[in-house]
Amino acid sequence: MRLLYVCLLFSFSLLSQTKKTRIKLVQYIPYCGGIKSSKNLKDSPNKSVVYANKKLIVVTQEQLVDTIVTDKSGYIKTTWAYGTYLLYEPWKYYKKIPPGHTERQLDMNCLQHQWAKEDLKIVVSKKTTTVANNMILLECPDKFPCFVKEKAN
Repeated sequence: MRLLYVCLLFSFSLLSQTKKTRIKLVQYIPYCGGIKSSKNLKDSPNKSVVYANKKLIVVTQEQLVDTIVTDKSGYIKTTWAYGTYLLYEPWKYYKKIPPGHTERQLDMNCLQHQWAKEDLKIVVSKKTTTVANNMILLECPDKFPCFVKEKAN
């Protein structure tokens, strides 16, 4: 009977070290050129778009890898153990060229540093959930840190 009580206490302690997490992700879209209208220029810096139905790769402190998908409203909804979680867009985690660019447009040495930078850092503790969002402000393709003019043939 004592063994049963010990097992129950142990299982309750494991459950108490997790937390339901609900985080909404949005991005702000810059004006990147094209037809200039006062509406485009006025809305651009403040126009937010939910990060809906997007896949993110999650890496834990123990180097465990998982995938999570935001819902249609841009929320991450999950139950995580206390700890630090680094989230990457798939192109970063798998060391690919970012969407909207070609290899010829990018400095590959610079790109290696971009691959190493997480897009989100989420720290889950008993009292708080802290989010460092490095992808909230999108950049125009020509403002990407590793962008170089396309090389001539």
